[in-house]
Amino acid sequence: MKKTIKLITALCMILTLAACGRTEKVTYRSEHEESSGLKLTDTMTLTAKKDMVQEIKDVIEIDMSGLDKEEQKKMAAAYNKLVDQYMAVEGVECTSMAGTGTYTISITIDAESEALEELASRDMIVIEGEGGALSLEAVGASLEENGYTREE
Repeated sequence: MKKTIKLITALCMILTLAACGRTEKVTYRSEHEESSGLKLTDTMTLTAKKDMVQEIKDVIEIDMSGLDKEEQKKMAAAYNKLVDQYMAVEGVECTSMAGTGTYTISITIDAESEALEELASRDMIVIEGEGGALSLEAVGASLEENGYTREE
């Protein structure tokens, strides 16, 4: 009987530790349309362990079909420069894909590296609060305050 209780206790401890170390992914989405006809869809996925964000994956889909061809070329050139700026930061992966009247930017940020501080120093990302780690709960609340909705 004592061995059974010890075994159950040990199993409970293992399951508790496994649950504490679980990785969670949470996705937020925002859609915005400019008066110029430009449509933006931003899908941000946060990967966290416990409450600490480890990775931020941001996919920005831009529909420029409401703009004339010359404006689309100017916008694509500006977005290409933005992608280059992100790629210049260690701990950040950034790719882009241009289509007919569309442009997609995919950004992956290692939130455990110094990339966040570097992006903030370049005014490419806004980080509220102090300290190096991002709280999943705080980031989610901030995104929701700024018009993002959590996807289930």
